[in-house]
Amino acid sequence: MTRFLLLLAFLGVAIGAGPAAAQYRGPRSADHLFAASLWGARALWQNPAALGAVDEASIMLEGLVERDTVGDYPLSQYTIGFNSRGFSLGFRRDFFRVLVGPADSLISYGGNTWRVGFGRGLGTLGIGAAVSIYSGPKTTQDVDLGLRYQIGPGLALSVGVEHIGQPTVRDSSLRFGSGVGVSWTTLNGILGLDAEVQGHDKEADGGILMGYRGGLRLRTPGTIPLALTGVLELNSSFDIRRLLIGFAVGGEYLASLVGGGQVNGTNRLETISLLGQASRRFR
Repeated sequence: MTRFLLLLAFLGVAIGAGPAAAQYRGPRSADHLFAASLWGARALWQNPAALGAVDEASIMLEGLVERDTVGDYPLSQYTIGFNSRGFSLGFRRDFFRVLVGPADSLISYGGNTWRVGFGRGLGTLGIGAAVSIYSGPKTTQDVDLGLRYQIGPGLALSVGVEHIGQPTVRDSSLRFGSGVGVSWTTLNGILGLDAEVQGHDKEADGGILMGYRGGLRLRTPGTIPLALTGVLELNSSFDIRRLLIGFAVGGEYLASLVGGGQVNGTNRLETISLLGQASRRFR
């Protein structure tokens, strides 16, 4: 009953917003993308229901550099995804660098995630499911479910849950999560607003860990559109946790560059992400 009430209260998409830990990193594209406005191969890592939002075939590739403990920016993650008419496959490779021992030796290691998803559009409603398989001493998996509903022209709602099964991935316990997202696009696609509310089980005391995100999209019309995006992330106390700013060019052939970091008094650049997606629409 507790899980059912949690689902009703905080329905939505929270892929990548799980607990931070040394040997697990969620898909970083979920930091700057929103399930209610996504389509194509990128949706596999955010909300599988969005895979069926557009009748298309696409492939995506994303690389991430992230500030480590010694202040360098090594490659920390790369992600590959493919979608064809709602059936999607993906692979994610994470790299971790930590200081260990009395001499603070820098140790590098990695982890793999394979993901299979399917999304189907049923008029204004989209449904989807995805299974993630994580490598480690013991291979584990979990399931994500999603819904996406087109409320009206330019207005969409995303709903979903993640980490059904709550696996332990290497040293990290991925907790059951849910939330709700909404997207509004107006002025013939020039202006877009996104918002999400997320909730996760707390492993320690059984409570709920909340998170909030808001996004702004400005897009120029034309054959080769340009877009400027901004994402603000708040913690459970409504304090600013992270700010990301991105620039994108293209439509069916899309490239984007996103950078940002935690707002904690240092205002340092923590991550830089380069993402590309090539797609072909069938109708």
